[in-house]
Amino acid sequence: MHTRATLLASLPLLLAGVALSSSAVARDSHSAQDRVADSASIVNQMKQDPTLAHMLEQARGIFIIPHYGKAGFIVGGQGGGGVVMVKHDGRWSDPAFYNIGGGSIGLQAGGSGGSIAMLLMTPKAVHQFEDRSGKWSLNANAGLNLVTYNGRANASTAGDVVIWANTRGLYGGLTAGVTDITPDRHMDREYYHRQVDSRDILSGNVTVHNQAVADLRDSLKFR
Repeated sequence: MHTRATLLASLPLLLAGVALSSSAVARDSHSAQDRVADSASIVNQMKQDPTLAHMLEQARGIFIIPHYGKAGFIVGGQGGGGVVMVKHDGRWSDPAFYNIGGGSIGLQAGGSGGSIAMLLMTPKAVHQFEDRSGKWSLNANAGLNLVTYNGRANASTAGDVVIWANTRGLYGGLTAGVTDITPDRHMDREYYHRQVDSRDILSGNVTVHNQAVADLRDSLKFR
């Protein structure tokens, strides 16, 4: 009897816990949708620059961090979260979610953060995402040439990865690199409503149908 009474007394708390858990899942899913929607806005902003639009059209993949260095989006004290999409035979994959820790494109003192996009111009750059599942870095040590976009095609198209940013107080230059890149498995799961692998998403084996991903894919179209 005492055990039954204890269970009955604890039932409201258990139900409250389930409600809170469901609410948390809903918030995570909404955050994933927001990240995809914000990424589409970033791409549309980039396309206003004709030179950058041409490079976007030639890119084999893209890594978009809509909110770099801003509170609420920071991972491990710096960096942020973003989405990666790659192009196969002219068609873009669905987005895979990734976090970054920081790197030499960190914020200077007083920097207010902003948005960053990395154009993956070569198969070598794309393979860094397609072939890895743990923590890694996008820099010269990975055998990649990274350059920052400066508005001139002749200075920006020689890289495996071209970094564009609208952040304030952003370090630039040829030493740019991104450290501690990790798949965001939690965000992938909430977005696709099941446990998925980022490599399967980028290969096109995992898809989802919603307006946010349709808008992001449309933003990357040029015809």
